[in-house]
Amino acid sequence: MVQPVGFVSSFGGREIHWRERPGEDPPVVLMAGCGLSMEYWREVAQQMGGTRVVAFDRPGMGGTTWPGHLPTLDEEVATLVDLITDRGGEAILVAHSMASFHAEALTRVHPELVRAVIMIDGSCEWYPKAPRKPSARVASGVLALVMNLRLGRLGEYGWRLGAWMQSNREFARLGRGRLPSIYRDHNALTMAVGESMSYEEQAWDLMSYRDAGAWPDIPTFVLTADSSGGERWIEQQARYAELLNAQQIVVEQSRHLMMLDRPEVIASAVRSCL
Repeated sequence: MVQPVGFVSSFGGREIHWRERPGEDPPVVLMAGCGLSMEYWREVAQQMGGTRVVAFDRPGMGGTTWPGHLPTLDEEVATLVDLITDRGGEAILVAHSMASFHAEALTRVHPELVRAVIMIDGSCEWYPKAPRKPSARVASGVLALVMNLRLGRLGEYGWRLGAWMQSNREFARLGRGRLPSIYRDHNALTMAVGESMSYEEQAWDLMSYRDAGAWPDIPTFVLTADSSGGERWIEQQARYAELLNAQQIVVEQSRHLMMLDRPEVIASAVRSCL
């Protein structure tokens, strides 16, 4: 297992790996997308100046053990409530991709904990009916296979290929830092598979959160990558921005991993909320 470089604490009944950089309030909470490590936020955090920054890995990533079941939206919200409350409350949420489900759900039911929200190429779905409930057996099978056959490199190669396909980074540059060792950990690979499998169910469960609470009157931005999914994706993001009474910003020269392609744009959006 890869060694944590921050704290490992229980929030919302789950162990997560997290770090905090001291600075001025309000804290900025960086929330990575599906199967991603908080290390993806490194360049964004570097451009935050003297702002307090909190970043975290969900269970299974960064040096914690995958809990053996697929994550639920309720679990993600409970973890965020405990983490943000512990760190002082009223945070600016910066959520990438699937983490937008978590940021939106939390904001609707606990608006007192949120100062502003910035969605980074956030996932937005509108399903006409409930998806089929997934099973954790596939993710558990991946865990057993990787451990038994010692296929630790499989996660690293999968991560590098995925990052290369979703960003403008050169493939060679993706092998730097802690990320290769993080994704060689079988827990990280299993976590990524498990989160992908839970995607539709979490998107569906978000509907009940939308019924439970109106979107509060807080600064909200939807940053949309111009090269992520073409005009159709930009239009879908515009609909999402309207739902959240948010300002949409189409970010040029960026693919889905905007924190790698245009970290300065994300940092600028955060500064506008301070």
